[in-house]
Amino acid sequence: MTTDEFARLNALSEKALNETASRNELREFNDLLDDWNNCVEFNLINGLREF
Repeated sequence: MTTDEFARLNALSEKALNETASRNELREFNDLLDDWNNCVEFNLINGLREF
């Protein structure tokens, strides 16, 4: 996941919580969240939490 994709994920999550997100924005958020859940950085962080 690139820095820009991560920033967009954060922006969309804030918009969904504080404003009204469109259906397309929610789909984009879901796609980005799937990418985040599958990225190496996320998996490394989760692996460190287990110790």
